[in-house]
Amino acid sequence: MTQDELAVAAGIDSSNVRAYESGRAMPSIHTLLRIAQALRTPVSQFLDELALDMFPTNQADARRRAG
Repeated sequence: MTQDELAVAAGIDSSNVRAYESGRAMPSIHTLLRIAQALRTPVSQFLDELALDMFPTNQADARRRAG
């Protein structure tokens, strides 16, 4: 399936698909569900290998967790 075909099947813009794939943007949970449905795969397939340390943390979030 091409990025354009995925975008049509998921009902999202193809530029967003490219941004998600390249890591320039992160989809919302709602969008992730739509992508999984379009690909006929469980959404857990996208989440199984994730860990918190894979994502940047801004300083305000770090202070909230520390306090």
